[in-house]
Amino acid sequence: MKWHVSLAVKVNILIIAVIITVSLLLMLSSERAFRTAVFEPYEEKLADVTMPEGCEDYLEFFSGFMGSEELREVRAGIGTDDDRYVDWLKSQPAMNPAVVEGNTMSLLYDVLSFSVIVDAVREEYDMDSVIAEIDKDGKVYRVFNSEKGSFLTNGYYQFGLEEGFRDLRAEDFAKPVMSVKNDIYDMVRCVETPLKSGTARFWLIYYMTDTVQEHNGFVTRTILFLVGITVVLSAATVLLLRRYVTRPVRKLAKAATEFVPGEDGTYSADKISKVEIRTRDEIGALSHEIISMQTRIVESTDNLTRMTKEKERINTELNMATRIQEDSLPHVFPPFPDRKEFDLYAFMRPAREVGGDFYDFFFIDDDHLALEIADVSGKGIPGALFMMVAKAVLKNNAKLGGSPAETLAITNDTICSSNKAGMFVSVWLGILEISTGKITAVNAGHEYPVLYRKETGKYEMFKDPHGFVVGGMAGLRYREYTLNLKPGDRVFVYTDGVPEATDPQNQLFGTERMISALNRNTFADPEDTLRGVEREVNRFVGGAEQFDDMTMLYLEYRGTEKT
Repeated sequence: MKWHVSLAVKVNILIIAVIITVSLLLMLSSERAFRTAVFEPYEEKLADVTMPEGCEDYLEFFSGFMGSEELREVRAGIGTDDDRYVDWLKSQPAMNPAVVEGNTMSLLYDVLSFSVIVDAVREEYDMDSVIAEIDKDGKVYRVFNSEKGSFLTNGYYQFGLEEGFRDLRAEDFAKPVMSVKNDIYDMVRCVETPLKSGTARFWLIYYMTDTVQEHNGFVTRTILFLVGITVVLSAATVLLLRRYVTRPVRKLAKAATEFVPGEDGTYSADKISKVEIRTRDEIGALSHEIISMQTRIVESTDNLTRMTKEKERINTELNMATRIQEDSLPHVFPPFPDRKEFDLYAFMRPAREVGGDFYDFFFIDDDHLALEIADVSGKGIPGALFMMVAKAVLKNNAKLGGSPAETLAITNDTICSSNKAGMFVSVWLGILEISTGKITAVNAGHEYPVLYRKETGKYEMFKDPHGFVVGGMAGLRYREYTLNLKPGDRVFVYTDGVPEATDPQNQLFGTERMISALNRNTFADPEDTLRGVEREVNRFVGGAEQFDDMTMLYLEYRGTEKT
């Protein structure tokens, strides 16, 4: 099943793809800009923080109290009736005992002094939280906490509070890290310092939740805006495409599908599209082109119909011309059944409907038989017309009783006198004296005849003297020669369509193959002999097209009782 996707859907898909691509690029650019403008400055600040001077001494001192039983008991009383935590801090001697306004400095003073140092670090770097802690005996104790809501700081923890903070490894925060937990974003770095009785750590924190949420809100609003723009553009695109593209194209498609031929296979003018879209765009141009194309098709159909009828008329006339030409040539064999002195056979196979070759034989008187074979320079209808004229003129002149040379000379002058087309014809003309077997012949530019002598039992080429073709130049004279035939001798004459027949590789059949075909069956009668040559030519040519007329004439002289 093939899915049909409309143009509007394709355009919408393209718009959505472009907007999504732009959105992704904007988001990536926004994230990069946000990180450059917000995160990187905080990372640079945290990377510069070191352990404040004097902190190690305080933390080393505080470490001695951490984990003591006494501190745990005091811390356990916070918020109860036995809450003596602050009093206990005041009662413990300070790191450097001294008297301040009559009072001995206590541990509480040290805690407050340390708080001042830590607050100074926080204010110097504008941090949200600074947490100091001591890792001792596998437990973590919070020493001081100044915070603004980090996920690391749940409220204000007092001195000595034990925390479950050990799941965060200090080495993972040696460099500033953005940490996310429970939708709370913190930029965190840990500075770690070894103590005699444990390890001291400073957790430096920037609270980033508000900044990240503000940025995420901006991204969300941007995405929603782009989605809205996408919806609006898609809707507008659908409406515009439907109005200016889809509807006109559907009309054009309908007009195109309704342009169908009638039952007779022709297109009529009333089927031409009436849809004309008057816009200066491709749709308008397409509508004009469809109308123009359909008009041309109707005109072409009319022309084709007329041409078909004309071709049928021409074919009919050509068929008639073929029959006329065939009827003009002797086609009844044997032609003279009551004459036993000779036997003959001839045929002509034109390359087209009509040809330019011809043959003829007729009695001049009871003892003289004229034999003709000729090849006109043209082919088709012009060659056939010239052939009919040349054949009639030649036959009429031959019947006057002159010699073959005189007959061709008169024929040549007659044709040249009205040969504006410049055509010519090659002719072999022989007159057989039946009583003696002598042939008086003349060759006007035609192929050499082939003779069969009974005493040798084979066919051989006879290179007779040649004259100029008939119709080529007026005032010519032709030279005769004689052939003395004995009973059983034969004469084979032909046109160049036989030796010049070509195979698909453009190789010529040639006179050698022709003579070999004649010598394959020297005992055949005239018709079988010519048909045998024709079969050999067809076998050689194969599927190649016949380019020239092929004509052959064969005479076997049997002699009279006197000879």
